[in-house]
Amino acid sequence: METIVEDAETEYELDKVKKKYGNLGPGVVMVQVEKGHQGLGISLAGHKDRNRMAVFVCGINPKGSAYKTGGIQVGDEILEVNGLVLHGRCHLNASALIKGLPGSLFKVIVLRKTEGLENLAVKPITQFPVSLDDETPEQRYANFKGLRTVAIKKTGQGLGIMIIEGKHAEVGQGIFISDIQEGSAAEQAGLIVGDMILAVNKDTLLGSNYDAAAALLKKTEGVVSLVVCNPNKAKTEEKTADGAPARTPTPQPPKEPEKPRLTGKPVVHAISPSTSGKLAEEPPADPATAPVNPGRESTIEINKDKMGLGLSIVGGSDTLLGVIIIHEVYPDGAAAKDGRLKPGDQILEVNSEDFRSITHSKALAALRQTPAKVKMVVLRDEGVVSGKEEELMDMMEVELTKKPGKGLGLSIVGRKNGPGIFISDVVQGGTAGTDGRLMKGDQILAVNGQDLKNSTQEEAAAVLKTAAGKVTMKLGRLKARKIPTK
Repeated sequence: METIVEDAETEYELDKVKKKYGNLGPGVVMVQVEKGHQGLGISLAGHKDRNRMAVFVCGINPKGSAYKTGGIQVGDEILEVNGLVLHGRCHLNASALIKGLPGSLFKVIVLRKTEGLENLAVKPITQFPVSLDDETPEQRYANFKGLRTVAIKKTGQGLGIMIIEGKHAEVGQGIFISDIQEGSAAEQAGLIVGDMILAVNKDTLLGSNYDAAAALLKKTEGVVSLVVCNPNKAKTEEKTADGAPARTPTPQPPKEPEKPRLTGKPVVHAISPSTSGKLAEEPPADPATAPVNPGRESTIEINKDKMGLGLSIVGGSDTLLGVIIIHEVYPDGAAAKDGRLKPGDQILEVNSEDFRSITHSKALAALRQTPAKVKMVVLRDEGVVSGKEEELMDMMEVELTKKPGKGLGLSIVGRKNGPGIFISDVVQGGTAGTDGRLMKGDQILAVNGQDLKNSTQEEAAAVLKTAAGKVTMKLGRLKARKIPTK
């Protein structure tokens, strides 16, 4: 084991380090670094295998204290800093954690292996600004086109964006914006669907997976600085600048598939309270009290009473389902208080707007614009008697082949109210996306025979990550009953 020691006390500490990290091999090194006013002067990155959490040194600024002290090398994996264990943790939070440590003398424990450089998620950083604080996004992300920095003031409603982990032909794997809430801070700040998020408050997202990026965004407060790029937008601007012929119709169509979006668009989405819209004409029966009768269209009216509807929906004419179905009824919303709507109910009309052949995004827009009283025409499957999930869903089994070092290309989320693991994202170009049979809103019931009906999101994620080779998934999808278009 290589050591860098100065006195007997450090020797004693090193003995403890050997016992703690001895199973990692002979490359454990302990270094003492005095933090300067600009920090340690090191840049951090994750492991190239996104299933492995690690904090690697990917750059050492020649003007920083780590470079002057010596002992830390590019490719070193940071295990611990002043007793703060970073081994097995995400690199995105490491920078902020280190900066928040008190004192000026840091004892850094690193693991040095010959393959360290090969395990970096990014190429080693060799170009540094004159001052550590002067590094601009333009310098750090010079290879990305359409680069811009956007400042967003985070409110109680969040940033107003949905993200996915995807792959783009121009920039490769990354975290992209897949949806933006209408009227949100993100929309007002100028973010657009298809933007790739490179950094959040100076923490890079390059090499990050969906879970790590979502966790970092969730922890942000106040004014949030996002560095984003949009290669497709930049490409269009370049063509315009170069005098591309305006008469050719080909530049326009590529705008649709440019975004790393999902095949189909069944997005599980909460319905927010809204303030505008008009009431439809009164039906013969009193919709305020009329029950939802299985097997035939039922008209009901819900009084929101300054609350959100409290629904999430899946499906749409642009998805595998083809129709709009209620996925979940949240216990704190107006629909739950009303008590008549249930998961699996198909929405046919909302305030006289036909939902029978509507796209997912248009359905969301219509539901967001509902007034205080919402009139809905719904259909409940007549085969549903007890309300058990087995009656609500079509069951299917899908076998996917997981490539070495790769995931299945999907993200999961737990039900807000009660047990259940659902697909929240299917990455275009990934294993699941290429297969084409999975969609957002599908419930994962079992993986390789292991029952996930009552599992937590963390437990299910661990099962999916550790599955290798051929992965057999048992899925449940809410039933869609085809209704003739009016």
